Amino acid sequence: MSIKAYQLKSLINPSLKICGIYCFLILAIPSFAQETPQQRLTRFFTWVGKSEQLPDENECFDGEGLEITKINSKCLQNYLAAIQNTGLFSSIYMKNLKSEFAEKQAIVAKKDTAERMDYDRYLLSQDPPTTAQLLYALKKNSSTKIDRTKAKVTVSLKKPYVQTLIYNFDLEENIWKISSIESKD
Repeated sequence: MSIKAYQLKSLINPSLKICGIYCFLILAIPSFAQETPQQRLTRFFTWVGKSEQLPDENECFDGEGLEITKINSKCLQNYLAAIQNTGLFSSIYMKNLKSEFAEKQAIVAKKDTAERMDYDRYLLSQDPPTTAQLLYALKKNSSTKIDRTKAKVTVSLKKPYVQTLIYNFDLEENIWKISSIESKD
């Protein structure tokens, strides 16, 4: 080691060196999400519980019972915009939802009948639990698994009936967003 290099090395304060490494690590590691997946799910459950704020996709469909014979495209665009504006859903979820509606529109365009859902899209139930029941289960009977930019929150409901809801999340722009919803009975 040259004399100049040794003199320079001896001038560096070890605490600054550690701080320098620490600062480098902060810059090298991506920023963390502002909220946890559980906090985002709390927002989601609260949103779902406010039926007056919840857009209804069925308003966009004409037909009897579960059959769809006509689709109001403008209404569907407004529905999709309302869902996207909540900030709760990932780009993957929105892409899949748009594909689902495009498929229904293609079926109806062929003078055939498409089928509407006969259950709640977000809670996967014909008789969905209350917001209080959902929040209680999230707090007391849930588990979370995070793997880098993916997360899975499993919520086990005991009331009004036994049901397990699985919410998959993607981290988009440091915000956990729902990418899919599954259910196990």
